[in-house]
Amino acid sequence: MLSKRLCEMRRKTRCGEYRPFRIHHLPPELVEEDYRNLSPYRACARSFRRYAELETPVILPGDRFFFTRTVDGKVPPGPGKRIENLSPDWEILLREGLSGRLRTARAKLSGCRKGSTERDYFESTVEMLETAAVLSGRYAEAAEKAGDSEGARLLRKVPFYPAENLREALQSVFFFFSMLHLTGVTLLGFGRLDQYLAPYFRNDPEADGISRNEALELLSEFFLMLNRDSDLYGMVQLGDDGESVMLGGCGRSGENACNELTKLVLEAAFDVSMINPKINLRVDSRTPGELLVAGAGLTGRGLGFPQYCNDEAVIPGLCEFGYPVEDARDYTVAACWEFVVKNGRDIPNRMSVNLPLAVDCAIRSALEKGESFEELLEQIAPEIRKRLPDFSRPETFFPNPLFSAFSGQCLERGKDLNAGGGDHYHCGCHGCGSSTAADSLAAVRKWVYDEKKIAPAALLDALERNYEGYDDIRDLLKNHSPKTGNNDSESNRYLQFVFNAFAGVLGEIRDCGRGGRIRPGTGSAQNYALMTQMSRPDRLRATADGRRDGEYISSSLSPAPGVRARGILSILRTYGRLDYRKLCNGGPITLELSPSYFHSEDALLKTAQIIRAFVEAGCQQLQINTLDPELLREAQKHPENHRDRIVRVWGWSGYFVELDKMYQDQIIGRQAYAG
Repeated sequence: MLSKRLCEMRRKTRCGEYRPFRIHHLPPELVEEDYRNLSPYRACARSFRRYAELETPVILPGDRFFFTRTVDGKVPPGPGKRIENLSPDWEILLREGLSGRLRTARAKLSGCRKGSTERDYFESTVEMLETAAVLSGRYAEAAEKAGDSEGARLLRKVPFYPAENLREALQSVFFFFSMLHLTGVTLLGFGRLDQYLAPYFRNDPEADGISRNEALELLSEFFLMLNRDSDLYGMVQLGDDGESVMLGGCGRSGENACNELTKLVLEAAFDVSMINPKINLRVDSRTPGELLVAGAGLTGRGLGFPQYCNDEAVIPGLCEFGYPVEDARDYTVAACWEFVVKNGRDIPNRMSVNLPLAVDCAIRSALEKGESFEELLEQIAPEIRKRLPDFSRPETFFPNPLFSAFSGQCLERGKDLNAGGGDHYHCGCHGCGSSTAADSLAAVRKWVYDEKKIAPAALLDALERNYEGYDDIRDLLKNHSPKTGNNDSESNRYLQFVFNAFAGVLGEIRDCGRGGRIRPGTGSAQNYALMTQMSRPDRLRATADGRRDGEYISSSLSPAPGVRARGILSILRTYGRLDYRKLCNGGPITLELSPSYFHSEDALLKTAQIIRAFVEAGCQQLQINTLDPELLREAQKHPENHRDRIVRVWGWSGYFVELDKMYQDQIIGRQAYAG
């Protein structure tokens, strides 16, 4: 339970009472001038310095962590792709501080010849590290003037010097997180928080170590601070800010890595009950039941997290793709669900493929030509291939020396993370709408090819007319065909076929344009809506599963909209049949539970059993939403009465009333299970 002080901080955060501190705005033309007149390294350093100099330190009574944005807006994007969907190596920050990285950068700089790119990189690194240190020093001075001598001591210590206790570690992480956002990094995650904070929890300098209650108080306040300015960091929607945390799992040697902080973080997230950070929990057959029950408590709270990642499916997939086993065991997630390893510059969501569109084009072509079903299936891989970008076209990447200084060996190698200093440079591709695609194939196989109750010409005309005048055909396709999620052999077969074709096509590409390969995934992100709503030539029209033009497709791994599966176990067994060794980019099964599910005394134990079943079925990733459609419809009519209502949107949780209506409607239309 939050203390009175933290309850008040939570209220102020939700009411936006910290936003009036945003009194500055950097004119974009100043940053654009830097981009025109300076090298990319110097432009990044100059832009960061301009933003940092505009920040005015805010010291508020009672706060134990410090940084509140006073510069409004986002950093302009610049001439190239910025770093996103990654976490720095927080362990380096806590172990060395800014000062340790400065020593390394200055030593490297002393050996560089004038005018070299390497010298440009190191000079920019030094400038950015010094800029961050100066801003922290200004905060320390402001704290001293405000009479907060303990806060001033903290700010003089971190992030410049290594952390020694939990409060110092959390302040160092929070301040540096805020600095990275001022450099233009987006969708910035926190990685394996319980692992890199553990030494500072155990080694606190107090006599017998910091108390559990004090640690819980610190974690709760840290989480509240992550929500203070997060409205500035949203991408597609408010809440889509990438502030993900990974908990549990195994260590680099395969040992169980769950610890006391794993439980404390879950408890703090429960007490805070806000959208940040987004909790992810690594599980396997060894995960203690009490940890699963703790995770279920957050689900019952209606937070839409934890998202569960099954180590027994994830790690073999990463190894099969080529990651070293030690790195694979140390995986975390990007902003949503995409699996990432430290010290790399993977782009886990570079592209998406509309699987229902590929299948729809194959179906229409085969029916027009009078081809067999086997010939229809042969067209799906070529249709997927058509929808991939041209990987031979070069892309421009904008450097970030500050982030790079805390990413693996970039500083030691003298290369920015965006210029080859990292260990991995793969790209991820979402395979969107898989259930809609599989259901279309199963329906056509049954009614056109096997039972021959629908003539090819009739189906083609029905699709062209969006089923107007073809209610009987639509009824057969929509209500009397095999559906993904029911663990039906026919729909299972075509779900596997579609993903095998998808993975096979991506596997043909040996270079994604960055020296790496393409990781197939099962997620959809916002595309379950956009691929059906946007006005563009390749927009998906009516499909052979009975779906009308404009209706949503399936989201990640979930039954198609309107499909009521036989139950939770049948859904898990359906998606457990996929070969995740071929699908290592991630993409969750999404389950919706009715609030009535949590009315029973053993609800948390039953939810923990769902997680066990998810692992036993061999699934890869799972997120569970608590969904009350009637309450959400009421929230659409009277948002002022439901401002704290949280929902899982795709790979993140957000406040329902802050979402665009398109996404609200999709969430309301999902199928919730009472047991």
